[in-house]
Amino acid sequence: MSKFKRVSLAGSEELFRPTRPHVVEETDETISGLVDRPRKEKPAHRLVSLTMEEIELLLDAIQMAKYPERARGKLPLDRFERYDAMRDRLQAERDGA
Repeated sequence: MSKFKRVSLAGSEELFRPTRPHVVEETDETISGLVDRPRKEKPAHRLVSLTMEEIELLLDAIQMAKYPERARGKLPLDRFERYDAMRDRLQAERDGA
């Protein structure tokens, strides 16, 4: 027979105490304030002018992303920097700068 004594945990009844629901009283002002808020919509399309060199660069990047198994080793540093510059330009166009 074990001489282990169970000790009741002080405050454990707090863990199992039923909680009171927090009820927010809805009024016409709170509901209309949420519903009548003007929406900020971004345009779905944006026109970006690209040079032929930039178009070739994007087509090359899409081809490499579509078929990664055909990629030929590491990119040359100049091409990597051109991809980076193109990404920065397109992000700036997207953000409206």
